[in-house]
Amino acid sequence: MVDDDNNSGDKTAILGLDQETINRELQKAKEQPACLILIRGTPQGHRYFITQDEMIIGRDPAADISIADQSISRKHAKVTQEGAIVKIEDLGSANGTAINGKKLEPGHVAKLAKEDLVKLGNSIVKYLPAGEIEIIFYGNLNQAANTDPLTRCFNKGYFLEAIDAEVKRAKALSTPLSLIFFDLDHFKKVNDTYGHEGGDYVLKEFTNLIRGMGIITNKDIFARYGGEEFCLLMPGKSVQEAAKTAEMMRGKIQTHAFIYEAKRIPVTSSIGVAELKADMDTAADLIKAADKLLYESKQGGRNRVSV
Repeated sequence: MVDDDNNSGDKTAILGLDQETINRELQKAKEQPACLILIRGTPQGHRYFITQDEMIIGRDPAADISIADQSISRKHAKVTQEGAIVKIEDLGSANGTAINGKKLEPGHVAKLAKEDLVKLGNSIVKYLPAGEIEIIFYGNLNQAANTDPLTRCFNKGYFLEAIDAEVKRAKALSTPLSLIFFDLDHFKKVNDTYGHEGGDYVLKEFTNLIRGMGIITNKDIFARYGGEEFCLLMPGKSVQEAAKTAEMMRGKIQTHAFIYEAKRIPVTSSIGVAELKADMDTAADLIKAADKLLYESKQGGRNRVSV
């Protein structure tokens, strides 16, 4: 995509945005580092920004660029950055690394060019240098496809993709994985009393409150599962750590002032916390366990955490 002023109309047509928005997006793009965009794999469209001089790509959760794909080695490849030049080399991976269909020999360092396609096992990432408008474009597409429009959390579709990948990775690497399920208590009464606009306010305020606590990491997945039910997937966290987080959230929700049309709406949450166990074979098993514990909290009087 060209950036000269004579083609600004083309850019507007391509992105479907007005010129003012285009200019704003171009300014944002100038501030973006180089990145690898996952175009085949889960989560599709995810951007991995190259922010260090040396970064390891692999399926290991501790890798700098961690991709949940069993065909990728734990330490599959290495990306290095020297100024504006980005290079990649294979680290002796089981299934190899290829650039635009050409396989790299282990130890060979290859310079990446704009829009190069890098195949890592069965996954493919696209390389974009720093400052490319396409980085923003992909980010906007990915966000729109995976985000709940009301709460700006991840949507259920994204969550189901993410938990499936995380369960496979956790089982392969023998790392902990915990899931928190929330349900806002008596939410139907909120809608009946304050209307759906009042209910929407509570949902948005609830998610802003949880995000504002600063306890959700970049690896965690906070999503709206449906209606007034939300979930927090926590890779690498034990059930004890997740339970502590859940109790902090429960207390914060209970004491927060939800004010709508000058009236305070009492809001509490029933929560279930489950950890991936050896006898769980699929993501559905972990979801079922967390949902069962959520039900126990509701049956036990609500506004509580069951682990």
